Amino acid sequence: MIKGRLLILVTVLVVLGVAATSFFLGDAYAVGSLSVRQVTPDQLAQAMMADEFYSDFREDTLLVRGQVASVYGNAGGMTLVFLTSGGMKTLCGLAQHPSATLKGKTVTVVTEGANAQRILLGVFLSNCVIETP
Repeated sequence: MIKGRLLILVTVLVVLGVAATSFFLGDAYAVGSLSVRQVTPDQLAQAMMADEFYSDFREDTLLVRGQVASVYGNAGGMTLVFLTSGGMKTLCGLAQHPSATLKGKTVTVVTEGANAQRILLGVFLSNCVIETP
């Protein structure tokens, strides 16, 4: 009876030890592999068109800096369209309406590469936040 309880206790302690170790190793990997990349709207659109976006930017936090071509409202908020070359498009979904007029201004937005979606001739970045100086 005592041997059975001792075996159960040792098994539970081993399982808890493995779980705790896995948690801390996973956390260390996640923090150690964080990366922030500064990119242009052209780089993002070209990468999506070349089917290289997800391999290049999926695990990155992106700082996208570029000139705003237009901004339009939709049901979920606002969509910012960056000025790009070659007919490609980089769009950025904003959850909050900007307080200032952005058309023609150069802005930096922050977003996660994993949230990107392919669109015709480019890329749509969701959950963008305008960086304030």
